[in-house]
Amino acid sequence: MKYRIQPIGKEFSDKAVKALEDKLNAAHEKGYKFHSVMEVSQPGCAGFGAPSITYLAIFEQEHEPSTYT
Repeated sequence: MKYRIQPIGKEFSDKAVKALEDKLNAAHEKGYKFHSVMEVSQPGCAGFGAPSITYLAIFEQEHEPSTYT
């Protein structure tokens, strides 16, 4: 099994929701299934500043997609 993790941000405008949909579809086309979302805290730039909270989408791929048609 292989995993892929993508940051998806925290705030979603209508445009951002469409972009997330496109990311999910692109991952699916590469053989990944959506697994879960987790919230993480990222430190500020170079360790300075307040940390920010973002979300990570986790995908799993059980098998490599076939290159044969």
